[in-house]
Order: sequence, then structure tokens, then C-alpha cells
Amino acid sequence: MDRETTRDQNIEENETFDGENLNLPDIPLPETDNVLYSILNSLNQNIADFYTFVKFNSYLAEDHLNVELLKRSMGIHRDFTALFLHTKEELVFTYPEFIEKTERLLFKGEVGTDCIKYTHRVCRSISDYKIALHREGYLPDLRRQLPLVDI
Repeated sequence: MDRETTRDQNIEENETFDGENLNLPDIPLPETDNVLYSILNSLNQNIADFYTFVKFNSYLAEDHLNVELLKRSMGIHRDFTALFLHTKEELVFTYPEFIEKTERLLFKGEVGTDCIKYTHRVCRSISDYKIALHREGYLPDLRRQLPLVDI
């Protein structure tokens, strides 16, 4: 008996068929909020690492520093690109000029420019982008709300 015949018999017995492979469960798609927070957490960590290396650049060998800064810069670029692509479609109607400027900075880049200056510009855009995300309701206000009773 071949596999197709066996599968058909199993379906007739159970009378349900949920997909191509009965052994694989349905995997739910990730919720948008979880993906957004995951990207933002990674982005914030990469920015903190980048600024740490920049702050202590006088203590590190130049070759080592350049490699580490490039790694951190590319991590920031990757995460911001993911954030941008994840939210661009909804924000493009609200902030078209800002989205266009950000897109130019991210995808066209500036070949031959200083890595540190470029990353600082990307970080400024990230800050502006986060403000836009808060304003449009993508991100809740994460500042701690103090109950008025305790005051």
C-alpha cells in the first residue's frame, strides 16, 4: 500500500484533514506587537553597544575598534531596516517626507563616509522614528504611570 492510499484511509476514518501533512501542527503567526518589541529590544541593545565602543575608543586598538564599530553599525542598520519595513506601509501616509528621507538613508547609504558619523545619523533617524511610532500608537507609552493616590 502506498503512502497516499494510507493517508486517504486515515482521513476517511477521522473525517478531518487540516493540511498537507497531518503530523505538523498549525503554527500561529507571531503577533505584531511581539515582533515589534523584539526588533526594538535588539535595536536598543545594538545602539547601547555602539555608543559604549565609541566612548571607550581611546582604550582599544584601532583595528579592533573599527571591526567592532562596523559590527555594531551593521546590527543597528539591520534592526532599523527590519523596523522600517515592518511599519513603513502604515506610516507612509502620515509622514511621507520623513519616510522618504529615512529610506534614502537606509537603502542608498553614503558610500565612503565615516562609519561613526553615518551611524550617528541613523541613530537620530531611529529616535525620530520611535517618536513617530509612539505618536501613531504603535508603541504604548512605557513610562511608569504613578497612581495619584500615592502622591
